[in-house]
Amino acid sequence: MKPIVFPATKKPYKELAAAKLAERENKIPKEWRVEIDYSKVSVLNAVRESNLLNEKELEITENYDAYGLVQELAKGTYTAEETAIAFCKRSAIAQQACNCLTEIFFDDAIARAKWLDDEFKKTGKPVGPLHGLPISLKDSVSVAGYDSVVGIAAYAFQPEKENSVIVDILLRLGAVIYVKTNVPQSMMVPDTENNIFGTTRNPIHKELSASGSSGGLAALIKMRGSLLGIGTDVGGSIRVPAYTHGIYSIKPSSGRVPYHNMKGYLEPGAETVGVLCVNAPMAVSVRDLQMVMQLISEQEPWLEDPSCQYLPWIEPKPLNRPLSLGVVRFDTEVQTLPPVARVLDDTVEKLKAAGHDIVELDLFLAEDISQNAVDFFTVDGGAFLMSQLEITGEPLSKAVTNGGMYPCEKKGISEFHAYSSVRAEIQRAWLKYWAATAKKTKSGEPIDALLLPIQSFPARPDGFLIRSHFSRTFNLLDYPGLIFQAGKVDMKLDDKDMPPPLNSMDEKVQSTWSKGVRERLDGYPIGLQLVGQRQMEPKLFQTMLEIEKAL
Repeated sequence: MKPIVFPATKKPYKELAAAKLAERENKIPKEWRVEIDYSKVSVLNAVRESNLLNEKELEITENYDAYGLVQELAKGTYTAEETAIAFCKRSAIAQQACNCLTEIFFDDAIARAKWLDDEFKKTGKPVGPLHGLPISLKDSVSVAGYDSVVGIAAYAFQPEKENSVIVDILLRLGAVIYVKTNVPQSMMVPDTENNIFGTTRNPIHKELSASGSSGGLAALIKMRGSLLGIGTDVGGSIRVPAYTHGIYSIKPSSGRVPYHNMKGYLEPGAETVGVLCVNAPMAVSVRDLQMVMQLISEQEPWLEDPSCQYLPWIEPKPLNRPLSLGVVRFDTEVQTLPPVARVLDDTVEKLKAAGHDIVELDLFLAEDISQNAVDFFTVDGGAFLMSQLEITGEPLSKAVTNGGMYPCEKKGISEFHAYSSVRAEIQRAWLKYWAATAKKTKSGEPIDALLLPIQSFPARPDGFLIRSHFSRTFNLLDYPGLIFQAGKVDMKLDDKDMPPPLNSMDEKVQSTWSKGVRERLDGYPIGLQLVGQRQMEPKLFQTMLEIEKAL
């Protein structure tokens, strides 16, 4: 058996980009083309302003989360076909407003929805627990017959031969697959921008980044062109876009959600070692996330995907006590800006008022973890990425150039082993750190979860790259992290200057909060991150549900 090789198209990248854009444009029906006022700060009202969706389609796409909608589909309140058409229309508008889609397969989706309706009529039963639910995908998820360009021109017009395992499972559950969404070139930078499809716009505020690498997915879901989608996360790629769009996501531990036959920027096989990238859901509610995570586990993916471990969904025992939560306020490099700090403070006070135990903690070994993650991310020096770009004469994108990660010095196998040794020691140290929290809690047991930001700042300007250790720390540790909504920027409370910066990165972060700049963030959503221990997603949801009660 030979190793997988990504097939490539040997044409100039500009020619390929023009052809892909034309292909995408032609897949939006003429009657679904709308006028968008791009001068507006926000395009969130573009769907209603277009008058394209009828009242029933607006009801289907606006009145439910995914959990609620599948209940209505199972009861026959809506047909799968009318639901698919509603979300195809809405995603077409989202594309025109935000440039968030890559592959469009509306015809296939509607045909599948009709089949689901026929089966429902024959049996009187839904075809699986996700019967008729449209689910969107990040571009790196393979769908047979469609490209996975992942921001690299050489991969255009090279349709995938097989579905990713996650797609087969979603289809078996009754879902309808209808679009794939935009990513950055390399998928290792926090702005969704590439040389083929261009830049995805943040629908909330045109001056702010859609972030990345699942930025196209986040923009689509914020526009409610989708209620539930599958993205990926190797350094914050599902959590940060969910945060910057005011929605929800969970990065599971590796081995929980199928990852086989995905497309990436590294050579095939690299996804099985180092810091493991994971498939991860993004949605409009916490219960959507729990629903799809549990349903995937119940499909026993370890029997068909070599990346999955034997991880049945086991509901944890009732706590019968208040929660014990470790709160982390500082990422060790940049100071947390006022709105993020206040929302965290407010959340902590509500939890205390509900009787829960709060323990103040540090982001243990944050700088060592960040360095170790970068060591893994740069181990091939960007050589494979550069080799794929050279096929079509494609340059590095602006976002990759600004990111400064590639190209760099290539490392050898001995260095890779050394990085792996460091990671194992860090993971062991964190297990001890977590266990030692039992000495600080009122219950005498270790904390149930960590509560902290996902980044030290609200959404940042497009193209302005700043970092926070709050995200990739938990990729290297392989801990699950859930993003939930907790508040908004309120300039009546948050209009405060910062103390002197601690370093150059802190100074850069603070420049996004300078007087005359921060005012644009008034009313912007602020989420928080809840982190559990490795492969303990059921317990993390149990903890999250208790937090929701308190909030």
